[in-house]
Amino acid sequence: MLRLMKVLMLVSGLSCLVLIRSDALVHAGNGALIMDNPAGIGARLPRLAPLADGSTLLSWIEDDEEGHVLKYAVYEQGHWIRQGVVARGQNWFINWADFPSVAVIDETFWVAHWLVRTPGGRSYDYDIQLAFSRDAGQTWSEPQTPHRDNVAAEHGFVSIFPVEGGAGIIWLDGRAYKQSQPGKFALRYTQLNDNGVLGPEVVIDDDTCTCCWTAAVATSSGPVAAWRGRRAGQIRDHYTARMIGGRWTPPTRLGGEGWSIDGCPVNGPALAAKDDQVAAAWYTAQGNRPRIRVAFSSDAGQHFSRAIDVDSDKPIGRVSLAWLDQQAVLVAWLTAVDREHQQSQLAIRKLTTDGLAGPVIPLVPVSAGRGTGIPQLVRNRAGLILAWTESTPVYRIRTMQLTSGILD
Repeated sequence: MLRLMKVLMLVSGLSCLVLIRSDALVHAGNGALIMDNPAGIGARLPRLAPLADGSTLLSWIEDDEEGHVLKYAVYEQGHWIRQGVVARGQNWFINWADFPSVAVIDETFWVAHWLVRTPGGRSYDYDIQLAFSRDAGQTWSEPQTPHRDNVAAEHGFVSIFPVEGGAGIIWLDGRAYKQSQPGKFALRYTQLNDNGVLGPEVVIDDDTCTCCWTAAVATSSGPVAAWRGRRAGQIRDHYTARMIGGRWTPPTRLGGEGWSIDGCPVNGPALAAKDDQVAAAWYTAQGNRPRIRVAFSSDAGQHFSRAIDVDSDKPIGRVSLAWLDQQAVLVAWLTAVDREHQQSQLAIRKLTTDGLAGPVIPLVPVSAGRGTGIPQLVRNRAGLILAWTESTPVYRIRTMQLTSGILD
């Protein structure tokens, strides 16, 4: 407990810490290091992706005189070694829960996405733009759209992941929303090969929640996707599907809480894979009991264990997770709101595949509002990196390196 108190005191007092080099700040306690990063003032909506050599890719959005710009930087062994621009433009759709990404498919093939408002469309009519790089982000293709419906509707909540022969893309698609009663969204899939050619569109689930982000990972046996579905009675539980031999399996219920809610809770799942092991984390409030849950699979997502509650003390959610080793994951999320200060805590907890849970470790206070976005967690050579948006007094991206010491 004394060690934890020291961590919290040091993290919350970062304004008094001394800058020791251009790319990191002094340690914020045993195993926690608040890092500088190249994102400018006003930057927000970070994403993290691991590279095969153990380095980490950070992407984010900044405003500029032309509208918005999608940038990235690579972090390796304590230094930000390079950065670049993927795309810039006007009329982008910028949203705290549905935001751009840069995905690493292999050492040289990267795929990025961002969202652009549909000309003449309504507030939530927007389209996905994809670009790819075959030289690890040095140059980028002209953008193209994975959905080819030409319908003014919501297309977003994209996940991009490696598949045989290129990149897989899933997204939530609202093209049928205005024509169906009740209005339906679908989870759709297509593939982009490394020559920039798109495959056919495939429907994975024809009735999904409208605005909970998706997740997808590549296992040794093929991709696994997760999303929040919608079924009769407004049951909005999570589902998974696997790609086997180039085809998606029917959706399988994950958790099965039976949460009935009339509107979208805007709280999607997270997945992490290590070989054929998969960990899934999600938020539910079934029975008026908000909680974060985790389940494990040892067979590439075919079967999942009974769900384990990680935080049942009315958390906000917005979960992320990463494997620590073959037997344990680290889960990150936003805890319950401190009503007096309107703040949450960005917290972590270790969980083993046999259900043993470490203590909840609050890392840093954050705004309980949407401006904080969705914390990102990824493993690299040195441990793990967390990224999130600090929303007050101005937007900026915070990054933290975590090593095994914080869990001791």
